[in-house]
Amino acid sequence: MNIRKSVICAAVASTALLFSTTQAEEMIYSGFMSDYSQLEKVTDGSADYRYLAPDAADRMIKYNAVMIDQPEIFIANDSPYRGVKPKQLDALADALRAKIAEAMSEDYYVVDRPGENVLYVSVAATNLKLKKKKKSLLGYTPVGLVSGAVVGAATSDIAKKASLQDLVIEFEAYDSVTNERLVAIIDSRGNAKEDPTSWDELEMVFAAYGRLMQCRFNNARLPAEQRVNCLTKD
Repeated sequence: MNIRKSVICAAVASTALLFSTTQAEEMIYSGFMSDYSQLEKVTDGSADYRYLAPDAADRMIKYNAVMIDQPEIFIANDSPYRGVKPKQLDALADALRAKIAEAMSEDYYVVDRPGENVLYVSVAATNLKLKKKKKSLLGYTPVGLVSGAVVGAATSDIAKKASLQDLVIEFEAYDSVTNERLVAIIDSRGNAKEDPTSWDELEMVFAAYGRLMQCRFNNARLPAEQRVNCLTKD
């Protein structure tokens, strides 16, 4: 499938409404990536910090499918509250992956197996901060809660607790056969202007992150002169 510029522009327009455009002053090291030394700060809006393998733009054109791992969640060291139920973290991670997959499916097949012309995409949501909330029976987690399922007030509880204003998205793309890292990006200026107050609002923010990631990813497939600013209209 070809990259459609109209898709990128739609992502730009939608995401710009939710995210600030202040360039991050310094990289936040979560430890998710095995090597941060190769990343360089980018100032043209096509990414924040990025690593591209040699000739990545030419090499990545051949890939038409992605397999997206469940995102890892890192709670910030300075989070006002650091307690969270494991299955609620699963719900957050699965919701983020679903929205990333939805956005990426505009340009790639989303698959579950490695193979020729398939990229393995590894994602982390880092620097997540949690707000301490008063204990309530409405936050009760049912015994049979399935990972990623939206289960009434139990899932809404974590949506209200999560502060996304300083959230950082890190992702890497590897050849799924050779395991060579082709792309690494840290998006540290994706600051939501307001925190979600419900699960639906949290999913909307994650959908915007998915579109932003799609735009960043597509920039990696383009020559430098064709890359777009993912936070402003073209």
